[in-house]
Amino acid sequence: MSGYRPRKSTAASRAAAKAKSTEGGSSTAAIPTAILAGTFAALASVFAKLTLDERTIDFLQYACNTFLAPSTPYCTTLFTAKEDETSPVVVAVRATCFALIFICNAAMWTLFTKALNRSQSSATITVINSSANFCITALLGYVLFSEPLALQWWFGASLIVLGGVLVGTDEVNASEGKKKE
Repeated sequence: MSGYRPRKSTAASRAAAKAKSTEGGSSTAAIPTAILAGTFAALASVFAKLTLDERTIDFLQYACNTFLAPSTPYCTTLFTAKEDETSPVVVAVRATCFALIFICNAAMWTLFTKALNRSQSSATITVINSSANFCITALLGYVLFSEPLALQWWFGASLIVLGGVLVGTDEVNASEGKKKE
């Protein structure tokens, strides 16, 4: 047969991919990917809060007044409805936020899986992803929802991140010890 080329076996393609991933420090590319995955996880939690929170209307009116029409009453009437009803705009925004929860979670899992594939240590990627998610969620909660972040919270968050880093470095040291043997 002219033009026939046999396909590589699955084992051969995996070995080639592994050899390629160990060359050139691609594990450093895993760190930004893990941080981005944590960011999408944090955004999913923000969209979940916007879907269910009663303050969503206040947040929408503030955003509308700040960015779209600061000098007109248009934003006030846009989000109000008849008594015991919800404005169609609010329903549309909540439905959009509900859809964005799933989109952000899908993006997070995709990026997290890519980071795991690029890295030699799954614990390191898990720690970075969780730490980014934890810190970005706190900062977004502070900025968007005026949630307090006391010094005690930062101390506890630092201890959690430090514990995760210690677990991650222990796994890396153990895997390097096995390679030397």
